[in-house]
Amino acid sequence: MSKSTESFDYLGNWEQSIKIPNNLKTATSDEEICFLYQSGEQLIRLQGGNLYASLGGNGLIDFTNTDKAVCLQVDLGEIYANQRKYLFASHCRMSERLKPWKSTWVINSPIVSNKRLVPKGHPADGIFEIVQFQMSFRQSLIAYNRSKSGDHVPHPDIKLIRKRDHKGQFSKPMRLSIDGGRSIQCNDYYMQVLPHAIGVIVD
Repeated sequence: MSKSTESFDYLGNWEQSIKIPNNLKTATSDEEICFLYQSGEQLIRLQGGNLYASLGGNGLIDFTNTDKAVCLQVDLGEIYANQRKYLFASHCRMSERLKPWKSTWVINSPIVSNKRLVPKGHPADGIFEIVQFQMSFRQSLIAYNRSKSGDHVPHPDIKLIRKRDHKGQFSKPMRLSIDGGRSIQCNDYYMQVLPHAIGVIVD
């Protein structure tokens, strides 16, 4: 059965034990995951970033005395904006320049910057969590502090939906931040999940 079908069991097929290949490339950030994926890598070692934290990475696993490891097949995200294509591993954020607390997050990684923005999210289920914050500055500060433990949801001014793709259009340019690094201005965008795009071995 194709992975693109609605009935594919992503979480039931996302991990397997494999022999560790020689010359395995390493990513230490979400941006490096995307770079290695674009370079044609299908399996990498992961040692840092939001996706690393979400997958339980702690730097305590030692592979020096074994040639076996667990490979996890994780999703990536693809963005089309300003007639260009971008990739992200953990999240994108759309916000107004003068009201950054009113924002929309498209999230693939439950943990972002040590905060559990989507406590029930999973980076290998073939679905994005889209979180829309429409609240006052004061309320956003409260939600920000509570997000460290995931207690910011449910909240009447925080909308959470789950989708395989997502698009948005604005009356004025919005700031779109990709994996917390690259930032662009755009009036519209389209995003889609790339299910089980790359395999990772988490140290």
